[in-house]
Amino acid sequence: MRLELFSSVREGDCPNLVSLQNPKLSALPTVLVCPLRESAAVTPLRVRFSHGDRQWTAACDLLRPIRRQALRPMGQLDEQTSREILRTFLRILPD
Repeated sequence: MRLELFSSVREGDCPNLVSLQNPKLSALPTVLVCPLRESAAVTPLRVRFSHGDRQWTAACDLLRPIRRQALRPMGQLDEQTSREILRTFLRILPD
């Protein structure tokens, strides 16, 4: 599964959110997203990765739902990065 990238701002060409939801659930009105930052502290619940010509940090500890209407699709991550983000998120969930 390749996670989708989104932007919640009207202008610009950079994503600021990554979806942790399977793309097959795209019919739902909301999507679970984590913020992306270029300069965020790396913790055990955050993932640092490269996309395009930039370094990003996905803050898995700040997951939240957002209405799909408010988002602009910005592409997808590769499968390896997607797996790493999902594994990191799953650490938050109780056993």
